Amino acid sequence: MKAVILAGGHATRLWPVTKDRAKPLLPLGERSIIDYIVDEMEDFDEVLISTNEKFADDFEEYIELSDHDNLRVVVEEQDSEDEKPGTIGAIINILDQEEIEDDLLIIGGDNYYSFSINDFVDFSLDKDAPTNVVFDVNDLAKASSFGIVDTDGGKIIGFEEKPEEPPSTLASTACYFYPEDKLDLFEKYEKHFKENTDIPEDQFLDEPGRLLEWAHEQTEMYAFSFDGEWHDVGTPEGYLNAQASVIDGKIVKGEVKNSELNDNVFVMDGSTVEDSTLENVIVFHNTDIVDSEVRNSIIDNNCEMEDTDLNDAIIGEHTSM
Repeated sequence: MKAVILAGGHATRLWPVTKDRAKPLLPLGERSIIDYIVDEMEDFDEVLISTNEKFADDFEEYIELSDHDNLRVVVEEQDSEDEKPGTIGAIINILDQEEIEDDLLIIGGDNYYSFSINDFVDFSLDKDAPTNVVFDVNDLAKASSFGIVDTDGGKIIGFEEKPEEPPSTLASTACYFYPEDKLDLFEKYEKHFKENTDIPEDQFLDEPGRLLEWAHEQTEMYAFSFDGEWHDVGTPEGYLNAQASVIDGKIVKGEVKNSELNDNVFVMDGSTVEDSTLENVIVFHNTDIVDSEVRNSIIDNNCEMEDTDLNDAIIGEHTSM
């Protein structure tokens, strides 16, 4: 069995912190986001990390330092978000380039899941059909912000992207399993949309929900639901919420003097916090915070902050305030 970790996005909603960093390599607690995924993939024959040219070297370095010997980088030919082949386009490119003849797990590298990948694979193999990990958000209002799966006895019978009136509260997540004999769904899907619709290519190749919407009418597909936590680290709120799931209140690697650190604070090596109050904050390396109140924010490397009241902010590196 093989796996593809999708890591080709430019994460513009987290800029400037992700302007020169691949989102899956961001720290999440004392590890990187992608670590929580690859650590569960020891039994896979090969794990392909699909990324863009800009971040390829970073992932190569990650693999060199990793204890896993089944990882390999596959490079998408694009330099900017405008040229991005899209989530589905990236998968189609990999299937063409690698000539994969095996069952395939596909997972977004910028998500934090609390379920067991092995449990999902066992479920999928038992069904012998394409499957999607879904998470019950338990709120119809909140469900309107996600791609929502409708099921009957676990079988997917419908999909709707950000519906005004959700048929369920099961949100589709970026984790899929396709048995080898169903990998041709991607080629058939691309051919269908190119030949039979007027939908722009950047939509039908970038919105994975459209594949579910189309494919569940072509073959049986199933939903794997789990209890626990799921966070899409695509926004500052998502990143901070994911951190809260993996740290016990706070982690302090830097120096803190006469300060109050409330819940969900990570102060990395080389940073100093003095006479300040922090809550729900990530402070990267070599940053100094003095006489300030910081809440719900992410502060990059090498910043200087003094006598500042900050809330809901992303601060780029080398910023002085």
